Amino acid sequence: MPIYLDNAATSFPKPESVYAVLDKTNRNFAVSAGRGNYQRANDAGRLLDQARSAILAKINGSKNTVSFAFSGTDALSTAILGFLNPGDHAIASAADHTSVLRPLWHLQRSGEVELTIVDCDEAGIVDAAEIESALKPNTKLICLPHASNVTGAVQPVEAVGKICQNCDAAFLIDAAQTVGHLPIDVDRFACQFLAAPGHKGLLGPLGTGFLYARDSVAEKCKPLRFGGTGSTGNEVRQPETRPQKFESGNQNIPGIAGLTAGLEWIETEDAIRQFEQLDTLSQQLANRLREISGVVVYGPDRIETPTISFNVSGTDCQTVGMLLDSEFEIECRTGLHCAPLIHEKIGSNAFGGTVRFSPGVFTTEKEIDQAILAVKKIVNEMGVAK
Repeated sequence: MPIYLDNAATSFPKPESVYAVLDKTNRNFAVSAGRGNYQRANDAGRLLDQARSAILAKINGSKNTVSFAFSGTDALSTAILGFLNPGDHAIASAADHTSVLRPLWHLQRSGEVELTIVDCDEAGIVDAAEIESALKPNTKLICLPHASNVTGAVQPVEAVGKICQNCDAAFLIDAAQTVGHLPIDVDRFACQFLAAPGHKGLLGPLGTGFLYARDSVAEKCKPLRFGGTGSTGNEVRQPETRPQKFESGNQNIPGIAGLTAGLEWIETEDAIRQFEQLDTLSQQLANRLREISGVVVYGPDRIETPTISFNVSGTDCQTVGMLLDSEFEIECRTGLHCAPLIHEKIGSNAFGGTVRFSPGVFTTEKEIDQAILAVKKIVNEMGVAK
């Protein structure tokens, strides 16, 4: 049986309750929510309300501030492309994912928006003071990942939130690697936007995500998609009220029901214990990798999110990943991880990126032992052990 260590890409497997709800919803309630006045359409609408309430409770958001998206990327694009206007200045970081960098680059290349990218250190951490130094009179948006998807480093989101409170810039947090793993409080972070997928730490299915937007920015933010919302059907203009403003088209009812099941499961006592065990195993994994001669581990010594990147001296990361899969049935991610700028700062470009181990709540101690043994054998096979 393969050992899955790619949970930073998507969590797998899901809790059994998620699979059960997906099957039940597909068979019984996979109809258009809000499009009809019959019982099952109303039931589908209640599923959406239930999921929205669970997300709001998880991030301490207020009513009507969360809209569903088809992924974290979809949510980020909605915020970035919808909020920025010609002449605006935006700030991002070398730790950002391409889901942030690419829409910003597109706006910059088209001449609409000015972009500044601040550096991170060798652990992948961004200095809030550098973001403050990059501010301009026309700065309208500051983007920062809550944690790096390469090194796992947690960013100073509270410090950046305070900076944004003292200027005319909105703060967008990419919480892809932290929602479900770390406490999130949009008031404490003082962010105007927060985007996240549902299929990672929340243990929901692929095809789910959400965007949190405060009222102050939501009214200024244009929708990414236009079309049917099941409301104001007599008008050709897009609704201004939320969540309909950002939710054109039929919603992924089975996926969102599965997301609700994931949100409910992570609040159970068993899940809380498993997440605590995950924290312990992740730290042990990083520590044991550092003890292997010929292995370099990136990121902070203290593991706060279950994402550990490393390389084997003298060997490109793709070769290591291929050997882990073909010889040891260990599934992990290799390469740049859709975060191309951070690798120059952490020193992994010479390896073509990093090998990334990201255990999940169902990863066992035995699987961690097997992963360490596999890396040791590869080091010996490559002839780099001292």
